[in-house]
Amino acid sequence: MRKKIIAACLAVMLACLLWLVKDRWSLPAAQNTEHEGLRVGLSQAEPLTPWKTAQIKSFKEAARRRGAQLIYHAPEEESLEWQIEDIYGLLDSDIDYLILIPGARNGYDQVLLEARQRGVPVILAEQDVEMEPEYDREDYILGYVASDYYAEGELCADILARHFGIEPCHTMVIQGEKSSAMDWERYMGFMHGVREHSNLYVSKRVESSGNRLTAQKVTESVIADQDVDFNAVFAQSDEDGLGVLQALKLAGMETGKDVVIVSIGGIQDVFKAIIAREYLATVKSSPEYGDVVFDIINRHQRGEKPDRQTMVRHREYTMDNAEELFEDAY
Repeated sequence: MRKKIIAACLAVMLACLLWLVKDRWSLPAAQNTEHEGLRVGLSQAEPLTPWKTAQIKSFKEAARRRGAQLIYHAPEEESLEWQIEDIYGLLDSDIDYLILIPGARNGYDQVLLEARQRGVPVILAEQDVEMEPEYDREDYILGYVASDYYAEGELCADILARHFGIEPCHTMVIQGEKSSAMDWERYMGFMHGVREHSNLYVSKRVESSGNRLTAQKVTESVIADQDVDFNAVFAQSDEDGLGVLQALKLAGMETGKDVVIVSIGGIQDVFKAIIAREYLATVKSSPEYGDVVFDIINRHQRGEKPDRQTMVRHREYTMDNAEELFEDAY
């Protein structure tokens, strides 16, 4: 009888243990519930290039993993006016946080004021903004996430200097939009790198807009003028660099030999051109912003003070490693 009682007790204990294990396994992972119920707005008004598409995807995936709802409207116009309307619409939809990717340095004062009045913390991504002197920017911005654009530009100069060695490198610079802080910092970083290397020279500066066709046209114009000698091109985006590549090919130049190109981005088309030895290098400016931004939200939710600025990593890809690391492209 005693043995039967002991056996019955052991059976009950084992059943309870199995139930507890099963119950624990059925619990959702902590990372999936830390933002459960949060509504996070995302506003941007830039063209949906491969880089931008990858960035937006990273926000969506980070929100999904953490149980948050991401509210995002694809841009109907690439204008500040449309984005301002979009931000007001997001604020009206009762969001808890706003991720803002500015398209310009200025023009956001009123929406930032509105967000603060409604108690919606704002996280800037990719580009910073300037506010009028009467406003303390830190009172309106929870955090800022971006790449080190200056360092990206410097690295492009270093790549050219290493490639040419003791030979002179005469570079045509494809400048981005002057209104873009990102483009300006990349340009300044590259020019600092030029001054640091005795074999680097700038032969020509032309403007583009992060668009392949625009870059192709300005390059064709430079080639047609025949008044500038250059054996290298620095483009502040891969999209510009690919436009330059097309123009050089149409002009009968042997890309990768007569003229080498280095740019910033990290898209698959440039990786393919590097592997084909038509393109020298790209500096990948990571579009993986999602987890970084949601980590800031997580810290704020826990009552901690997030860092004011967080840098996203960058890395160079050349003919030596592009094929091996092709999966890093987007």
